[in-house]
Amino acid sequence: MRASLEALALRHAVPHLTKAILDQAEEANKAGDRARDVQAWEEANRSFHRIILTPCGMPRLLGAIDDLHTASARFLFSGWRAEWEAPTDRDHRAILDALRAGEAEIAESVLARHIQTIGQKS
Repeated sequence: MRASLEALALRHAVPHLTKAILDQAEEANKAGDRARDVQAWEEANRSFHRIILTPCGMPRLLGAIDDLHTASARFLFSGWRAEWEAPTDRDHRAILDALRAGEAEIAESVLARHIQTIGQKS
């Protein structure tokens, strides 16, 4: 469900994405790569998704996505181990690269696959 809703939000956000917004998303992605624990990584991950989706201008859709993100975070935290190594998020990189290249459909597809893959791991 989250994959479909985020893809929809991204489709409507794309026309409003600016270089500054994409640069913010880049910084959120880098923060995730530097995360020292699962909580910091989850905050950076959530920030990345919010940054690229918020320009859709659909608050009810964003609220539903946020609720689903919170639910998936519960699964992430339940499997947390004391040792933590931040995963490099190649999907976030691919999404940003596609958005910067003006390839909205590719960005949507990668975003949906990214969320579906994470959902299968939870």
